[in-house]
Amino acid sequence: MSAPMMSRLSAAFTVLASLADRFPDLPAADAAVSRIYPNRVELSVHDDLGYFEAWRSALAISPAQVVLETQCGGGPLMWLCADAVVDGVAVHLVGYGHVLVGRAEETDVVGAIAV
Repeated sequence: MSAPMMSRLSAAFTVLASLADRFPDLPAADAAVSRIYPNRVELSVHDDLGYFEAWRSALAISPAQVVLETQCGGGPLMWLCADAVVDGVAVHLVGYGHVLVGRAEETDVVGAIAV
């Protein structure tokens, strides 16, 4: 069995560099490119859901496309996920935060994000 070559990741790395060039004033996000998903970039933000919102808007992702997930068992953690395609590469955006009191039972799909 031969090992995957770095060349398989070049489109994802190109898009990642392009995002940095296109949006230099956006908050920095953790970025990941994986040989398992060679045509995908994952951007994750941990500090502030407003950072997620800034990236969501910049990537032209509709608020209706954002999915809200919460920790099993009613834990205090939540995350927002959304996907876009940039120059033929999937971009998976994730924002991590804390569940607001009384909000954990709400729908899994966020129609409008209030941050």
